[in-house]
Amino acid sequence: MNMQHGRLLVFSVVVALVLGCDGRPQTSDAGPPAPHEGKLVLLPGGKGYVEVVKKPAAPRGTSMSAEASFYFLDEYSRPRSDAPQSGTLVLGKKSVALKSTGEGLATPDGPALFARGDVDGILNIELDGKPMSIPLGVRE
Repeated sequence: MNMQHGRLLVFSVVVALVLGCDGRPQTSDAGPPAPHEGKLVLLPGGKGYVEVVKKPAAPRGTSMSAEASFYFLDEYSRPRSDAPQSGTLVLGKKSVALKSTGEGLATPDGPALFARGDVDGILNIELDGKPMSIPLGVRE
């Protein structure tokens, strides 16, 4: 084996160890758990996280109360003191006004908005005085 092939082999092994078998970065320390046991989505610009909490699916045709809730956290999973008090969720061509829950934002009461438990769409809020659009794509 020549030097070129040896370097390529070492590089390939290092990349495989870093990425893991499924091609995604692996870590043994995933950080603290989300406070409401939801899924964390990084806010644009690294300004913390939005925690997405989805209720279990209800039978078709049933009205739901706050099907999904959104909590805004700093980088240490603490609630942000400047969390938005209003926002919209865009689902395809439909825009849904979110209601403030005191701790975060929630979808309004009504029929289910999400299929199969996935929370998809664009969350539009204002944070630090600037409009922000957050793609969700949270899968169960």
